Amino acid sequence: METAILKSKEERRLLRGHLWAYRNEFSELPAMADGALVDVQSDVGRPIGRGFYQAEGGIAVRLLSRKAQDIDADFLAHRIHAAAQYRERLFPGQDVYRWVYGESDRLPGFVADRFGSVVSVQSTCAFYLNWIDDLAAAFLSHDGVKGVRFELAGQCRDFGEVAVEVPVEIDGLKLTVNLERGQKTGMFLDQRENWQAMRPFVKGAKVLDGYCYMGAWSCEAARAGAASVLGVDTSARAIEVARRNAEANGVGTVCAFENQDVTEVLKRGERYDVIFLDPPALAKTRAQVTKAQGLYQSINRDAMQAIEPGGYLVTSSCSHFLDLPAFVEVIKRAARAAQREVWILDVRGAARDHPILMSMPETAYLKNVTLRVF
Repeated sequence: METAILKSKEERRLLRGHLWAYRNEFSELPAMADGALVDVQSDVGRPIGRGFYQAEGGIAVRLLSRKAQDIDADFLAHRIHAAAQYRERLFPGQDVYRWVYGESDRLPGFVADRFGSVVSVQSTCAFYLNWIDDLAAAFLSHDGVKGVRFELAGQCRDFGEVAVEVPVEIDGLKLTVNLERGQKTGMFLDQRENWQAMRPFVKGAKVLDGYCYMGAWSCEAARAGAASVLGVDTSARAIEVARRNAEANGVGTVCAFENQDVTEVLKRGERYDVIFLDPPALAKTRAQVTKAQGLYQSINRDAMQAIEPGGYLVTSSCSHFLDLPAFVEVIKRAARAAQREVWILDVRGAARDHPILMSMPETAYLKNVTLRVF
């Protein structure tokens, strides 16, 4: 096995628990195939860990272990099963959850979501493609799993029974997941506990669901007793799925959906009791943060202006590069611009099947803030 040598003092962050060794931190990187296993050492020969090499991008090595242990099928299966045990404790009797959350589950760069009998896996790392058969076997050995869909390093492969559309139920909410056309692995599961948290505020309310995607927020608000819900998204396909989901949950008469930009809807002058804002990541790189702050401020200002006094705004950001303090500051500026007084009622993150690895702040990305607007 090859050994990669770090520059002087570059091991400190890794010794504190970080799992990414950047290309510019190495004094010596041997010629290796993409995805090859490699040992990382400090400049004085101290073992740092064992991981896999990435031929492209700023991250040269993702660490899998602090020890010089065998990285094989048993190693991968153990990590997959350990991740499952936590989720089964978290959601007993349920079969929809984020099964593997990358670095937090000690499988860096690897994400797996369970949707009933199917597991949907994504990674850009060639290492996992090298082990695809063993990974599939590990997932399929789990009770109730009949199929695994992989999108690994640009290649798609199915194992077992994999349908394109999978009906799922999350805490009583019925949704259809499209594994080919859906976002990421098929749908976003990170807001599932936040859907529940907003329920006390929507009974009898007129609700606007901005960036509604497949209508999960809309349907959950209607199930919690909202008088009316308008879901808005720029994707016509998403709107079609949202309508189907509303019908499946018996709230098709409460929910209406519109293929439109939420900023245009907010300019119509209508007032709402509750507004949800869950936009896609507006800052995908550090260079985009300043522009994203302006966009977040603008949309939150417009939403606050459209809320009836005493109403509620549930606003989110999934932009990793915009941290929580910066997001709260954006909300504060939006309130000033809207000339509204605001309470912060709740600050939340992703659901607990997306645990945050303390040594890697990169594993914390979702910010969800519930506000009361006067």
